[in-house]
Amino acid sequence: MTPDAPRLSLVIPTRGNDALLMRLAAALERQTVRPERVQRIVVFDGVAPRPLVLARLQALGAEVVELERRSGPGAARNAGARRARGEYLVFSEDDVTPEPDWLEKALARLDADRALDVLEGETLKPGGRPVRIAAAEGLSWIPTNLFVRRTLFERVGGYREDYFDPKRGIYFREDSDFGFTLEESGARIARAPDAIVTHPDEHPGWLDPLRWAQRYEMDALLAARHPALFRERIEVHRMGPFTIRRPIVRAASACVLALFAALAAGAFRAPSLLPPFLVLAALAFLPIWAKWRFDLLRLPVILLVPFALVASLLRGRVRVTAASTRSRPGTPART
Repeated sequence: MTPDAPRLSLVIPTRGNDALLMRLAAALERQTVRPERVQRIVVFDGVAPRPLVLARLQALGAEVVELERRSGPGAARNAGARRARGEYLVFSEDDVTPEPDWLEKALARLDADRALDVLEGETLKPGGRPVRIAAAEGLSWIPTNLFVRRTLFERVGGYREDYFDPKRGIYFREDSDFGFTLEESGARIARAPDAIVTHPDEHPGWLDPLRWAQRYEMDALLAARHPALFRERIEVHRMGPFTIRRPIVRAASACVLALFAALAAGAFRAPSLLPPFLVLAALAFLPIWAKWRFDLLRLPVILLVPFALVASLLRGRVRVTAASTRSRPGTPART
């Protein structure tokens, strides 16, 4: 690192929401860390910044990167990282609200332990609860409050960009893949619970439960790349001696299977089996509805979630199988 280089390079991907960017710019302006220690990079993913927003970001001293077509948050972060000069990359998002001492607290932790490769701050919901609970043996890897040594980022190849479906705009699991890759590389990691940003509640829209379910298409790719860590860390809940793996996925699968069994019972004229299968489907649906806080207004959409989730899991397996077949030596090229 050259003497005049910033210590941190903050990289923020965005889809160009003006209100979020203006609010974030104001929050960054309130940071207590010296401005020369932080390079600010905002990456517009397939959209152009409006003049008012562009002027605001430039007044903040931010560098603006524009991607011609939408490429997903992983690709946007990689594009920002290529412009970075700091010793550490800082990944965040345009909808967070950082505390004024966010970067100062993180820098104090990094300065206290120069051997650290990765530092994760605390990302809270508006009520003060953590957005994602990290496993005891690792970080949560949520890219709202993540500090990564730039040379290590470059060595592992950054974020994988294939956890994004450009046709439907769906992305998921690129953060877990990146984190698992860093762990497997032997990165020295730590948490900084006093470096805090707040993230709004996720999926507030009426149709958001369906979009949430469609993201599970990316699970198969993560499972193929990191099978052991996927099994032990993705949606695993430990309660004392008990371990519950992927409860929502299992509940959705059970719900769909029970409904198909009920249909089969009706088709094969076995009416005595119909009520038990319907009760089983209803019981399996309860954890899914509970995830959405038993929202009655969105219940018609939530009823479709088990089918969307199971279909997405199957689509993901087909996608990974097809990609594996194309990359296998000796596979004929398609014309």
